[in-house]
Amino acid sequence: MSRFLAPLDSLARRSSNADARKVGGKAARLAWLSARGFPVPPTWVLSADAFTAALRELPPGFEPRSLLRASSVRLLYARTEEARQAILHVKLPKGLREELEELWNACAASSPWGLAVRSSATCEDGAQVSLAGLADTRLGVRGADELVEAVRFVWASIASGRAMSYLAAHGVRDVSMAVVIQRVVPADSAGVLFTQSPLPQFAHERVVNASFGLGAPIVSGELSPDVLRIAKDGEVLERSISEKPKKLVVGPDGGLVLLPVAEAFQPSLSDAQIAELSRLAAELERREAGAWDVEFACEKDLVWIVQARPVTGRGFPEGGSATTMWTNANVGEALPGVATPLTWSVAGAFSEKGFRTAFATLGCSVPKNAKLVGNVYGRFYLNVSQFLRIASQVPWLDPRVLVGLGGVSGGDALPVGQPVSRRGFYARLPLTASRLLREQMRLDDMVARFEADALRARSLHRALDPGILPDEGLARSLLDIQGLLERTGTVMLTCASSALGAFLVLRTMLERTMPDEAERFAQDLTSGIRDLESARPGIAILRIMKIAKHDPAAVAAFDAETPWASFPEGATKRAIQSFLELYGDRAVREAELSTPRWRDDPTPVLTMIRVGLRGDGRDADVALARAERTAVSDLAKVSARLGMVEQTLLRHLVARAQRASRLREQMRSWVTTVLGMIRDISLEAERRLVRLMPELERDRELVKETPAASIESVFFLTVEELVGALRTSRTDLGPVIRARRAEYIRDVQRPEPPGTFTGAPPPIVLPPLAHGSSLTGVAASAGAAEGRARVLFGPEQMGEFIPGEILVVRSTDVGWTPLFLLAAGVVTELGGALSHAAIVAREFGVPTVVNVTGATRVLRTGERVRVDGDRGRIDRLGETSVTLNGATPGAAPAANDTVPSTLRS
Repeated sequence: MSRFLAPLDSLARRSSNADARKVGGKAARLAWLSARGFPVPPTWVLSADAFTAALRELPPGFEPRSLLRASSVRLLYARTEEARQAILHVKLPKGLREELEELWNACAASSPWGLAVRSSATCEDGAQVSLAGLADTRLGVRGADELVEAVRFVWASIASGRAMSYLAAHGVRDVSMAVVIQRVVPADSAGVLFTQSPLPQFAHERVVNASFGLGAPIVSGELSPDVLRIAKDGEVLERSISEKPKKLVVGPDGGLVLLPVAEAFQPSLSDAQIAELSRLAAELERREAGAWDVEFACEKDLVWIVQARPVTGRGFPEGGSATTMWTNANVGEALPGVATPLTWSVAGAFSEKGFRTAFATLGCSVPKNAKLVGNVYGRFYLNVSQFLRIASQVPWLDPRVLVGLGGVSGGDALPVGQPVSRRGFYARLPLTASRLLREQMRLDDMVARFEADALRARSLHRALDPGILPDEGLARSLLDIQGLLERTGTVMLTCASSALGAFLVLRTMLERTMPDEAERFAQDLTSGIRDLESARPGIAILRIMKIAKHDPAAVAAFDAETPWASFPEGATKRAIQSFLELYGDRAVREAELSTPRWRDDPTPVLTMIRVGLRGDGRDADVALARAERTAVSDLAKVSARLGMVEQTLLRHLVARAQRASRLREQMRSWVTTVLGMIRDISLEAERRLVRLMPELERDRELVKETPAASIESVFFLTVEELVGALRTSRTDLGPVIRARRAEYIRDVQRPEPPGTFTGAPPPIVLPPLAHGSSLTGVAASAGAAEGRARVLFGPEQMGEFIPGEILVVRSTDVGWTPLFLLAAGVVTELGGALSHAAIVAREFGVPTVVNVTGATRVLRTGERVRVDGDRGRIDRLGETSVTLNGATPGAAPAANDTVPSTLRS
């Protein structure tokens, strides 16, 4: 009899409810399914006793209950990484290797795609397991040696600093790890079934996501699946068939590979398979009422349940609860995607302190323990519920309007919460009003004084070679620049508050005379600024394009995609050098400290110029003049409906809003500059750390096929840790860096959470369900445009864009805006009416709709669309015809590309 390993059906026969404390929640649920006759692939369970026995070979400090009691975050990360490395090489309990060898020998012939080895943590709350990140899988495991390695890998996944920190904060005092070993179904198709749609408005329906091959890319969000809406009686209400050019399979020699699909637009599920999924969903709900999410795989006519769990609740981000609303609709524009720990320690503290200061300036009281900025799988999210509650202290400010301008929709449904006392606000009002008035009167002087100091600091920084500074001097320099960043943020938020206040008062005034058009007129009246800092890079690139057209050597270099180091001398190169002097601190995702700036790598700049040479684009001066004329014309139209006093007030509000917007964008540019200075110091610190710890470079080599390969080790430390390392020449930070790098890779591999959610991010993000042929969002820049969509998922795809197309991206910052002058229209998934991209789009006169949920997943490159920037609507006109330019936009890796076998589960 096996000591540790047991077939799933034996667990099911032994008890109708397997003990989750012994086999973990995932295995216990599979046993429950098997006992009730649900089709589960051949499965074996390695009990948590094996993990416990293995840990006896290691120091007691590596046990989870010891890690959960770590006294500090830094100590926790160091100890968990040491524990992880030890577990990866731990001696197996006596007899376990033989059991695993026997298992492989017994099932090898019947498992052509090998085995799946999945974690099954013993936390009672599966929601905590998921959010903590304790859910790892290895697919396509073949041979006894690979099986042993996979078991150790799953065991070691428990040793995660963030996971332990999260579980400890939620009262978990111990956790263990069982392992599920399952035959990989040689799937023709696979996916996820929701017996109840995660979308509240469709809770009475079932939803299926499916694609060809294995289902892992659907769970991780790598591929856009087919989406089916199914009634409870099994009727298919809607089929949204996506392009599926690749499928994930286990290769003949093991490992996961992506293979081309001949019929990319064919449905991935047959009618018989859909009917069987409906039957299984009904039977699950009959057995246990409530919503389920089910991962399934189809092998010819068989539909297997790979795993299933009731949707009984999910863990919540720190500082939140089941009723807390979170959003990255606006903050995600500035910093989309996963942030590195150094960026979190700088930008997180910067944002939290900035928001508190802004609220205090308005006279609001902010609870000491309120969490305004949250970490959701490494991504920045704002706590909407706290924002609304704090802002509701201001009697004349509707907080829902405030967050609505940031891109959060919902209006009256937004969670303002219980009424708050305003006595403190009224008591502070005289001082608050006096301070605000002084700030607004001195706004220009405040910015001018700051810029004088910042220019001196920047000049000194550029003149000084950080390599000559002693370690203490480098640490001091980093802290000084961080102090400059805090001051920059304070001035920027003052400008932003002024711009927002003027816009709100202006819109309120317009609503009295033109309620249906107040939003559009408020946007148009505050445009036409001309000297907008965020628009300058785009204008400058357009002018370089004009120079390049008269420079044959430059045109030839762009055609040949000549790298910057070999770019020919001449007027074009001199113009680009001047551009980099002025705007070299900018980049796509410029708020992320690990992102190379344009001066570090001018490739994106060269790409945008090359794209521009394919067509004429807009004339920047004409576009800016048109925006100014529109603002003047609209001012005359509105003034005609007002009395003399109101006309004077209107002109004052418009001038103030334009001035504050200009200053806000000016200060945003300074934030980018100061972040670039922090990056410079950090890179010098990296060189010193590598000298002290040469293993850091070896660690990067080990992850060269992952998203973290290009990121220097220093960006996986916090500012405090980096300063401490410089001052003490510490050489023990390797484990901390390795642990955080592994967490970063995990977070990047997760699907993007929704832009806005309540409680906890859903276990999987559904693409928007098609309703007719239109999508809606926030109207950000007036006008309408028709053209072929170009869906871009990152700056590396910029070269695929063709002037005159509709640019469709998840988010845009200043690094994307030069393409606005080449685009017929712009569509983004994130952002609000007052976001940086929206302001630039209005200056350029580009019809733009932002905050369009799932735009990059629904719209297809090549299809004709109409962007209505007045109504916030995108109409799909059909006629898909893709221009490839040598590469399929957004395509999966080429045929037979190998992909990592480690996947999220």
